Amino acid sequence: MNLQQLRKKSRSRLFQAISFSLLTAALPMAALAQAPQNSLALLDVSHCSLGTDAERQHCRNQQLSSKLAALHGEQVSGNASASNTVVAGIYTEAAKLGDADSWKTEEFMQDWGLEAMNAHHAYARGLTGNGIRVGIFDSGVGLDHPEFAGRDHQGLKIGELLADGSRCAPDYYLGGAYNPCFGTDGGRAQLDITYWDPDWARLLPPESMHLVDKTELLWVSHGTHVAGTVAANRDGSGMHGVAFGANFSSARLFADTAMWAHPVCVFFRFCEVLTIEPTASAFEDMYQQMNAADIRAMNHSWGLGREPENTEEMQEVFDNPNLAPLWPIIHAGSKSKGMIQVWAAGNSRYNLTPEESPIAGIYASLPRFFNDLEPYWLSVVNVRKGEENESAYVLSEYSMRCGLSKDWCIAAPGTDINSTVLGGQSLEGAVVQGPDGNFHLQGIESLQNATTYEYEDYTGTSMAAPHITGALALLFERYPYLTNAQVRDVLLTTATDLGAPGVDDVYGWGMVNLKKAIEGYGQFRVDTDVNMVAKAGGTHWWNDARVWDVWINDISGAAFSFNSDAGGWLRLAGNNSFASLTVNSGTLELTGDNTLGSDVVVNGGVLRNNGTLRNKVILNGGLYAGAGALHGDFHLAKGGSIAPGNSIGTLTINGNYVQEAGTRFFVDMAPPDSTDKLEVTGTATLNGGTVVAVRMPGVYGLGQRYNFLTAQGGLSGQ
Repeated sequence: MNLQQLRKKSRSRLFQAISFSLLTAALPMAALAQAPQNSLALLDVSHCSLGTDAERQHCRNQQLSSKLAALHGEQVSGNASASNTVVAGIYTEAAKLGDADSWKTEEFMQDWGLEAMNAHHAYARGLTGNGIRVGIFDSGVGLDHPEFAGRDHQGLKIGELLADGSRCAPDYYLGGAYNPCFGTDGGRAQLDITYWDPDWARLLPPESMHLVDKTELLWVSHGTHVAGTVAANRDGSGMHGVAFGANFSSARLFADTAMWAHPVCVFFRFCEVLTIEPTASAFEDMYQQMNAADIRAMNHSWGLGREPENTEEMQEVFDNPNLAPLWPIIHAGSKSKGMIQVWAAGNSRYNLTPEESPIAGIYASLPRFFNDLEPYWLSVVNVRKGEENESAYVLSEYSMRCGLSKDWCIAAPGTDINSTVLGGQSLEGAVVQGPDGNFHLQGIESLQNATTYEYEDYTGTSMAAPHITGALALLFERYPYLTNAQVRDVLLTTATDLGAPGVDDVYGWGMVNLKKAIEGYGQFRVDTDVNMVAKAGGTHWWNDARVWDVWINDISGAAFSFNSDAGGWLRLAGNNSFASLTVNSGTLELTGDNTLGSDVVVNGGVLRNNGTLRNKVILNGGLYAGAGALHGDFHLAKGGSIAPGNSIGTLTINGNYVQEAGTRFFVDMAPPDSTDKLEVTGTATLNGGTVVAVRMPGVYGLGQRYNFLTAQGGLSGQ
């Protein structure tokens, strides 16, 4: 039985409401000249499940028309700028740590997005994503592509929950009267199956006549392309991913799809398709497996086939009862272990200006409805090179803008992105009906034997999102002591501003900038509590075993609290202006010019000021040390200690000094008369405390006096 006999009998209510589309396939027909060649294979039936029956059939007709346009010789953008045939070999890295430009090899330059996001600066710091695992939920990944060789990538097998409590296993069923269950293998790309009716013999050009009365099998390379952008090998061949040292786990959202292509159905816009649709329980299985694999961020380059265009429509879609099973599953996917979910904002028809672009889709905007998801969410828009200035990045004419997702939205390269794809074609496939009444595919081996491993340029927010997922992998390695949500905030707050000043509804926080992101926060978006339990990833200032890090960015924003259960040392080298600082354990050093929003409180650990601090300091415990300037009062409360200078040095307090009972004043001294000094420009009030003399080597004279405290405004007490 062939595809002429197939008719789609029913569709699940869930899938009719959702329409799981590959976003890169959402370009209108007028834009095909700017679409990637292989996107023709991505125009999947799953793109056409939202709306009325007429709207869905019109969408399917567009899919088939796209294929016909290719057969009749219409040119689309497909650029194998890296070699079409992958050649494996022994690769020796010639780039050098500390030399960012040395990482810009021919392989690096195949994806212009790497330089645009300053990934070479991360590589020069020894960051590759090593030890990090991310997730990809897409059309499946061809793991046999040589760009994924030698890594610990995984293809997850997910399936819907059956009545007996088991999960549906992946197979080659396509549908049928008995509704076979949904099960997919994320390590195998989706199949695009088309039966070309004999009536096409009158319409196709001579060079395409070989398709007539054949069942054509093609790979859907969307997920493979996404995976290459995230983590393709840096091996001297083709291109490489943003985090070429990271591993990924791939789950497949899209089952194989078969279409009966007849001229009549194209004319009447009613072409028949056959596929199996995912259920909410399959989503639940996917999230459970991803979290079990310790996925830290997951890439979603898909969304609705027709996204809501305003706040009212967004609410209507969210309130759709058919979507109700998905929301708690997606919510739990992040909340259970803190997984970051990276969502393509969505593609649209051509827009004259960025401000006229539609708003990001509902999945990218989901924290609008679940406030507690916001720390774990990223919405990604697609930017291209500027026409007059290539480094002046602008929103693609086909990208949605950040819209309601602006507070967790970022821009990334997504136009003409070169990455991994699967080539090859087979005309030896067949769709047959089994004894159980269901249809399944035969002949996939012929396509597997014909597969070629290639590279092509794709365009869309689908291509922008994996640049961000790869960037997160680099930053997870860079900051092993930060939570996933905190790393996300580093990524957002170090972006380069685009468009209107500040966070805007076109570009959100702006263009991802890894050169700045590897140097600490740009802003504390919320009150931030860091527990430094591990040393910085990659190479840094001190190459030894100590738990340390240095943030050189100027940091603004909310309150910051520092802890280190491992006795770590964090140096803030920028000129900071965040709301407040609390030190509870470990060592927090200031070397820049700091004007914070309120008093600095030390409850434990060490606050070392070797810069300038323009705030009052309250020491309830721990130690205050350093040779920097303090422009503010100082209160040394019971349990606290002070140690002026670094070794022998001078600490200046431009304010008043109060020392309570139960405190300690450490003084380094060396013969004949060298000593630490505390110089107070205001008054000094001593209500007790103990002086602890730290004797340096040498011979001390009997009766030698050391003056270590002066107060211009007068000294009282002892």
